[in-house]
Amino acid sequence: MEYEPTNEGTSGKEVPAQPQDMFYSDIIGVKNLKSGEGIEAFFKRFYESDLRRDFGVYRLSLDVLRNDIQNYIIEHGISSLFYQSITCDEITHSGLHTDQIEAIVLGVMRKLDGVRHLLIVDPFFYDESPACLTLLEKIVAAMASRLEKVTLITNGKRTNRRAAMHNVFQKLVPAIQIKDSVSDEFHDRYWINLDSSKGVIVGTSLNGIGKKISMIDHAKHADSKEIDHPHPLQVA
Repeated sequence: MEYEPTNEGTSGKEVPAQPQDMFYSDIIGVKNLKSGEGIEAFFKRFYESDLRRDFGVYRLSLDVLRNDIQNYIIEHGISSLFYQSITCDEITHSGLHTDQIEAIVLGVMRKLDGVRHLLIVDPFFYDESPACLTLLEKIVAAMASRLEKVTLITNGKRTNRRAAMHNVFQKLVPAIQIKDSVSDEFHDRYWINLDSSKGVIVGTSLNGIGKKISMIDHAKHADSKEIDHPHPLQVA
């Protein structure tokens, strides 16, 4: 049990929290209103009171909540934390361990499993580095249960690197149809199920994941629909 004595009113000033507000909170905070005392003072006074006979108070580290937070983001996308009114994305960066980054990326991408026709929009998608090919294979394997066709929209400047990535798709789905198109209309990177218009937006190409700050999130339905009906494309 923890106690939050204040919240913020419409005037911007802190006002006493109402008891009924705390009854419906999953997490209750403790804020000291007396300067010079820290959380230790709260625990000391709590355990000196009769409340300690019926209630326990304890600290939770971020490690306790990490898995739950990660699973929620994978399921709903980080934007859902902002009532789907603000675009804010799950951040991946080089400070995370490789397995943590892969868990986030694969968890979000796995939501596209069942896709038949996959559209990938990424100007710099093609890369033949071993790390990039390995990550692509894991991503495709996570969504390949019904995959039949993939359409790739790139900037057309890495045609000499296509074969390696095409081989990854063909290894996992031998009968897959692969279509390459070229366009300079797109700057963001999307993976979209063309049958359902559900998609994922990624802040970097596969070769940048884990090397620099990037993001991955569920694409808004309106964005996916717009990309689903792009301008005429040049077949490469």
